[in-house]
Amino acid sequence: MNRREALKNIGLSAGYIAATPTLLSILQSCTSEVKLGWVPELLSEDEAKVLDQLVDFIIPETDIPGAKSLNVPMFVERYINNVAKEEEAGMFKKSAGLVMEALGINEDKPVKKVLPEEYDAFLAKYLKSSKEQQETYQKEMQALKSPEEIESISKDARIFFYLTAVRDLSIWGFKTTEEIGENVLAYAPVPGEQIGCDSVENLTKGKAWSL
Repeated sequence: MNRREALKNIGLSAGYIAATPTLLSILQSCTSEVKLGWVPELLSEDEAKVLDQLVDFIIPETDIPGAKSLNVPMFVERYINNVAKEEEAGMFKKSAGLVMEALGINEDKPVKKVLPEEYDAFLAKYLKSSKEQQETYQKEMQALKSPEEIESISKDARIFFYLTAVRDLSIWGFKTTEEIGENVLAYAPVPGEQIGCDSVENLTKGKAWSL
């Protein structure tokens, strides 16, 4: 199955689309200069740039628009800042700082110096970790009784919390954009008859329905 078909089927909820050598070469240009096309409300500019890059890796540009070109990174940050609970936004902000540390970003290594391979390996470490490891991270976060106790949670669990939030919101935002909803997924502006006993292949040629 090629990349376009994978996006049509939108089978993204369990992880992220691993960057192939071709995608890595496409994204290589991102390391020369990282420009932010939106103004962050919650994150610092550098944290927002990293979010931009991570979202670009989760749903990259191919022959259909990627999440970044559809302003999904801005949607993720806006949603966390304006819709999520205040304590959740605070934990997200703190976790963004841990992501910066994990990627080795500092005065000597600015965001533009982070290689595509580093982003890919970073995402794989957490989003493609074993089921048992992910359950361990989730149990740590579930044991949190108040935002003030966030420092007692392992850095890995907090980074996992951040990346899963980014991944899930990116997929949601991507699927609900007008471009993807109308031109990539199965779209029926005026729904017709209900056919409940036929295959998706016959009904939509394998595409997920636009939400």
